[in-house]
Amino acid sequence: MACFSRITYRKGFQLLHQAIEHGIHSIEDPPPELVALFKQLDYVPFWVNWERMHLASAKILRNGWLPALSLAVYALPHAFLATGNKPLVSSGSLIYSTVERYALSARFITEIFVPGNLRRDAEGFKLAVLVRMMHAQARRQILRSGKWNPDSLELPLNHAHMAMGLIFFSYFVIQGMRRLGSRVTQEEMSSILLTWRYVGHIFGINPEMVQTSEEEIRQLINVAFSLEWEPDEHSKLLCRSLIEAAPSFTNIRNAHVARWFIKLLYAMSRNMLGDQLADQLGYPKAKHRLLCRTWITLAWLFERFPTLVPARLRQAVGIQFWLERGSYDMDRYGKLD
Repeated sequence: MACFSRITYRKGFQLLHQAIEHGIHSIEDPPPELVALFKQLDYVPFWVNWERMHLASAKILRNGWLPALSLAVYALPHAFLATGNKPLVSSGSLIYSTVERYALSARFITEIFVPGNLRRDAEGFKLAVLVRMMHAQARRQILRSGKWNPDSLELPLNHAHMAMGLIFFSYFVIQGMRRLGSRVTQEEMSSILLTWRYVGHIFGINPEMVQTSEEEIRQLINVAFSLEWEPDEHSKLLCRSLIEAAPSFTNIRNAHVARWFIKLLYAMSRNMLGDQLADQLGYPKAKHRLLCRTWITLAWLFERFPTLVPARLRQAVGIQFWLERGSYDMDRYGKLD
């Protein structure tokens, strides 16, 4: 991003898009920073296994609403506990544009889990590169804003928080899905973790911090939560914004139904997080525990006996969920102005 600042962002992103679409060698006299970036991006580590990653694609896209629900009521509330939440608060991106962020995340998850979509010339890979650049741009803007103290807060969007972000989007989502009644086998878990590990490679996260097994994930979680666990006011604000934006994201127009849905999500999140953490996050007291248990029981039945689910419902809660909820307006990634 410093290089792009020197040659203008417009020129920089034009070169970036050319390198993504046609390769770094298509650029005459490319900046050395861009050459270094694509030297890393064009390398596919030996541990990448496309066939295993196809299993992850089937699990996530077939059960679209379950990982989405798990992310909202279980994984992200944990993610918001750390100082990693400060860039979101600083930019206001998840407080004032929560529905948009939901939609962009849905689009990103869809793209990376479409079978084969993380290969070099596929759309998921290209999008992951643009997301990496978005993170770099946000990091630079936050540091230059004068509102960020790196001595007390470290770097925004640093390697440690990015590595934990992968764990929240993978391991915590899986654990949440299981608590919601889904059946995730060890083979499926391994394939999902492998997919996110490769996303970590594309993001340029220090490989030493990127998980390679469930055992390593537990070690990283123990280290991270021993340093940062207690929720603060920002944690509460982010969780509230996340849950209360859910009706808009799911296109619920009726005000009464929207209020009921928000109460259900709070109750479900409390049921999964436990009363102690839910109280610390300022959640309302649960009044729908029986409904939560009924929901989980239905998910358990539908997961194990899919023939009980009407075809139209299977389509609505599977890949169709991601396609309809994901934002395909990607202008925010790599703006040329």
